[in-house]
Amino acid sequence: MLAEKKAMFAIPVIKVRLPEHEALKEQYLPEMLRRYEVGDFEKPEFWETDRVHSSFSTPIKNAVINSMPPPYQKLISDYVHAEKFTVHVWHNVYWRNNEYQERHHHIPDHLSLIHFLAFDPTEHKPPVFYDPARQIKAYCAHNALAKDMFEELAVQEVGGSDKAQIEVDEGDVLIFPSYLEHRVPSGEYKKPRVTVSMNVTLFTHTS
Repeated sequence: MLAEKKAMFAIPVIKVRLPEHEALKEQYLPEMLRRYEVGDFEKPEFWETDRVHSSFSTPIKNAVINSMPPPYQKLISDYVHAEKFTVHVWHNVYWRNNEYQERHHHIPDHLSLIHFLAFDPTEHKPPVFYDPARQIKAYCAHNALAKDMFEELAVQEVGGSDKAQIEVDEGDVLIFPSYLEHRVPSGEYKKPRVTVSMNVTLFTHTS
């Protein structure tokens, strides 16, 4: 009997190259690294990690990026077609102290972006993403069911398991739904790993 299997309900993760990357890096990276050196930021409330350098909870007036850069505005406009929304921008530095961030999501936001402002793929680790349906899939993958029922579909997915990493380079931006759990593995690096993250929150239109 012929059988055809297909993977359904794929999760969209978009990788784009930001043309204005070098200008943004030149404008913002030196100040981000200066603030890292002086320990300018406190740990964001509710974050579990005890090794972090993030401007997540910093008031916008005190942040390195204290107004939305036009390249980010243009990028967001390509993917968000709403009349009303807000964007939260912050940066993270992972460098000498085994900085990391635990597994988390960005709910109740709707769309999230990560710009890899300083990133060397020969040294730095990309974020790890987790399949939202991993618990259900684990329950259904019973040893009494045909193994290829799940295994052959898994190889069609990035990573082929309940977690995945997407190869990125400096200047890339990952765009993904905010419900998608992810983490940043710890690392002690010779070069700084710096990201700019954005959360987009949409509002329901009411007349």
